[in-house]
Amino acid sequence: MPSARSGVRPLFVVTILSSAFLLFLVQPMVARMALPRLGGAPAVWNSAMLVYQALLLGGYAYAHWLGRLEPRLQGRVHLGVLLIAALWLPIGLGGLQPGPGVPPAFWVPWLFVLSIGPLFFAVSAQSPLLQRWFSLACKGQDPYALYAASNLGSFAGLIAYPLLVEPMMTLFNQRILWSSGYILLGLLVALCAGTLPRDRPLQAATPVTSAPPGRKRVAHWILLAFVPSGLMLATSTYITTDIVAMPLLWVIPLALYLLSFTIAFARDRTAADIQTRIAPIAILLFGGILVSGMPGMPYLGAIMALALLFLVSVALHTGLYRLRPEPDRLTGFYLAMSFGGALGGVFSALVAPMLFDWTYEYPILILAAGVLTPHAYMFAPLQRIWQGNPQRRRIL
Repeated sequence: MPSARSGVRPLFVVTILSSAFLLFLVQPMVARMALPRLGGAPAVWNSAMLVYQALLLGGYAYAHWLGRLEPRLQGRVHLGVLLIAALWLPIGLGGLQPGPGVPPAFWVPWLFVLSIGPLFFAVSAQSPLLQRWFSLACKGQDPYALYAASNLGSFAGLIAYPLLVEPMMTLFNQRILWSSGYILLGLLVALCAGTLPRDRPLQAATPVTSAPPGRKRVAHWILLAFVPSGLMLATSTYITTDIVAMPLLWVIPLALYLLSFTIAFARDRTAADIQTRIAPIAILLFGGILVSGMPGMPYLGAIMALALLFLVSVALHTGLYRLRPEPDRLTGFYLAMSFGGALGGVFSALVAPMLFDWTYEYPILILAAGVLTPHAYMFAPLQRIWQGNPQRRRIL
């Protein structure tokens, strides 16, 4: 039995990496396809990101619902969903044209949903679903490390497009490459489904034994996911409108946002803990400088804004990791995270532009990050100076 299970973890790692790679390779690819029709304005990209976050939320909700079924039945249902979504292959952009005067915030979502919605939905469910399957196939092993692998694949897919795929391939070949990868992914998912336990009747649901999280804990999860997601879009808007306008600059905030998950959910906690300790000081220093403006040093301002986004994202996602539930509650945890991420996208992409005439969402989210970031002292002497001795603490 141990030898039979020895290849299970590499199989799940490869599958979840491939899934995340395809999921985030498609985002800049479709943006490139839509560039001649839509242009490259920040409002267009923010609307597209909102669609991706909504589809991701739908995929996570579907994965959470699927967890109520017997493991083997979960595999059959999900393979059926992947097969139905394959009807949209080869991937491409639909022929929908905007009406006169229709703003991108309302038209772009329809175009993206009709063009890639089913494919993105099917692939987006993979991360929580495969982690849940891994916890069933390999009892006793921590599935959360696979989430770090998932976001590493996402980061690789996002970066690979501007560096390798776009310069070396035509759009037609890019479509064929992604569609071929989707078929390969379906085969890998089928192999993962084959590792699910068969010791329960087909009608039996997956057992849930741990205590359910309270409402305050779920709200905390949502808030910790809301701020980095909203700040990622707000940083893109802030940099491109107030600091420096560069093509494809939106890729960098998204890549840093994804990379923060890899660090926050990694097995080795050293990097996550160090950056979480640094984050409050970075928010205080960088946040104040950026909000006051840096008109004479645009590139330095952009670098500081990106560094601040990365540190805040690592700190808040580390907070999520510390509050993670037992593996049998895993899909609900990721659903709450996805819901918070989608709310952050709605706030920055839809609500803020209607309420504010400047990027006020940026300082608002920085202040929220300062409140939510886990506060830890960088050095023990600093902690003693700040907190004082026990007698002083009793007086205060």
